[in-house]
Amino acid sequence: MCRRFPRVLKGPLRLCLFLPLACALLSCAAEREVEFPVAGAGSVLRGFGGEAASGRLDLSRNKPYRYRFDRGIAIFPDWSLELTYVFAGAGDAAGSGVALRLEGAGSWDLPGDLSFTGAGASPLVRYAVPLDVPVLRSFSIVPETEGEGGQGAGGKRGERGVLELRSLEILPRYYGFSRQGEVVSLSPFVYPGEDETVTIIDPPPAYRMEGPADIVIRCSGASAVEAGNLRFEGSGGDFLVPGSMLPAGLWSPVFQPVTVKGDGIGAAILVPASLPPFPEPLTADPGIVLEYPQENWRDRRFEIFRWEDFPSILIFDTADYAVQDRLFKRLAFFTEKKGFRGRLAADSEIGALHGWNAHDYRPEDLARFYNAAAAENFPLLAEERELEKILLQCGVLLRDGGGLRPGAGAVISVSRQSSGYLRTLFMTHEGFHGLFFIDGPFRNFSRRRWDGLSAPAKRFILSYFDFQGYDVNDEYLVINEFMAHVLQQPVSRAARYFGETLSSRIDRSPWRRAVLPGREGDSWPAIGDAFRQEAAAFSACVAERWNLAAGRVWNVTVGERQDESLIK
Repeated sequence: MCRRFPRVLKGPLRLCLFLPLACALLSCAAEREVEFPVAGAGSVLRGFGGEAASGRLDLSRNKPYRYRFDRGIAIFPDWSLELTYVFAGAGDAAGSGVALRLEGAGSWDLPGDLSFTGAGASPLVRYAVPLDVPVLRSFSIVPETEGEGGQGAGGKRGERGVLELRSLEILPRYYGFSRQGEVVSLSPFVYPGEDETVTIIDPPPAYRMEGPADIVIRCSGASAVEAGNLRFEGSGGDFLVPGSMLPAGLWSPVFQPVTVKGDGIGAAILVPASLPPFPEPLTADPGIVLEYPQENWRDRRFEIFRWEDFPSILIFDTADYAVQDRLFKRLAFFTEKKGFRGRLAADSEIGALHGWNAHDYRPEDLARFYNAAAAENFPLLAEERELEKILLQCGVLLRDGGGLRPGAGAVISVSRQSSGYLRTLFMTHEGFHGLFFIDGPFRNFSRRRWDGLSAPAKRFILSYFDFQGYDVNDEYLVINEFMAHVLQQPVSRAARYFGETLSSRIDRSPWRRAVLPGREGDSWPAIGDAFRQEAAAFSACVAERWNLAAGRVWNVTVGERQDESLIK
């Protein structure tokens, strides 16, 4: 606030007082509320002078442009100050030697040359610097002279131009960069690797996030992330490595630095991770679900995920088969098992019988199951009632008067008790079931392949499904299982799987052998060839439709980091 003083001051005393008071008055008059937007501060920002207030800063004047908040801004851990600006009048060189100086929080170069991000000359820049002070009160933008430099400095001053400061925001911390057209959001501690296909994010210990971080990647082609001793591989587009995949102790050493490799990197960002309360599903690619640390589960019995690319499909991962049975076993008998389909079996009847080691269900069957239980006042298990609530919360089931009706999506389940190979196979098998449930064109394609299947191959697979306990009178079920069995392994393994593994199981039953055409050694080549052709046709279909393949329903894989390049 500027105070008014009496004008009746005389003699030497008047002169002595006038000079400091005039300076104070001029200083107050020069401080103005800024004209550009300020978000997240909860306080008025003032600039010293008209240029600072307008945000159009003439860098050729080599003077600092100072800013002050009316009251200090409390800063939470893992927050940043983001400036949006563009250099004008001198090209990219204007960015060298211009610093953001924060009161009590260091100095940061404002980058101008962002060619490593794929941006053109003079892009609109959103630059977020980490705040490590409890309260932010003021900052300055300073055109530096030779020899000066903030964090990451090292370039020459170059020709001076104009910096247009467009906006300012206090927001949760991130590290890395993201490019959308000619707009680049980035932070310190991100830089190119040995060539344009590599980006490295490496904040020093003092600036690392306190908790786990999500890694967001966008590439035009195949991509990979190396962090500590693990690697994540994606087949292109956007993918997310959940922060809960980065717990203390999993990485050796700690997960930073993060190295992103890929063609056309459009984004490589670390952001603070947060987990929703159980049982709200976590969003993840099936490849992440397979390797998700069980110690990070929010419930020790099971964890729930939404398939990242198909969010209406829920994935239940259970600690063991016993937990899985309490959730899904009665459903399996009700929807698929011959002699049981369509009726609710008591625990005393099915307790000693095998259900499945992995599961898949569509909303129509789930609604029929729970409506039948309500109509019969059937005593369902606590876990089955818990499942009902989760399905209602997630929209797989909807309330309809006093009953339930189908919603959208599907439910699939795998278990940690399955061995590594089986767990991967089951995830693939059940994943394609989920896609069959939600996608009409894929169901139609599967029906056409079934209708065109040769008679010997059809007799064989129906006999095998009967051997497994499926109700082969349900054509929808048969076509669904035919599709999933064909797609559950790569095309290269289909001939052996059907022509040796499954055929040999049928061969052990004397009365089933009639469905097997000519044998050569330990294989039945006619069966193997027929199903290899089916696998190739189905794989081409899912590749064109979803960028998936026989033997793969994931776009992200997790494994031990290798020394050789991840991108071939």
